[in-house]
Amino acid sequence: MSNFTQQMVALTMATLRADGKTDAAELEKIKQVASDLNCSVEETDKFIREEKEKQSQSSDICVYVADVAGTVETQEEKHLITEACVQVALADKKLTTKEVDVLLMVCNALGGNPAKMICDIAIFVQNDRDIKIEGSDSDFMEEFLDEI
Repeated sequence: MSNFTQQMVALTMATLRADGKTDAAELEKIKQVASDLNCSVEETDKFIREEKEKQSQSSDICVYVADVAGTVETQEEKHLITEACVQVALADKKLTTKEVDVLLMVCNALGGNPAKMICDIAIFVQNDRDIKIEGSDSDFMEEFLDEI
């Protein structure tokens, strides 16, 4: 797999499937990010369909992520894909621990800097206060207020 669009779609799809749900907002975010990166709309749609099938049959997401990440050649592409995965994970306005696990897996497989990725997530969350992070104090307060 040496096509950037295919690599980006494969790793973002792995990220969005981490929480067990495929949200329409996340799929749209993949398409938007691909478009922002001047990737072909037709190619992106094709790869999304192919990845849904591949990943539903993949028994070990860790191996799959490592295999795909191993085909990404340049640092710039690795960085762009990591950023795309973060954007996709946050598209549904929720960040779960399972998504963080996959984000870290992707980041490490691409040889990225997990601390930088965490800072990128913090910037997104700071700029969009509607994003909820599983286990954060704001989640605790919402659950507490719901009980009252």
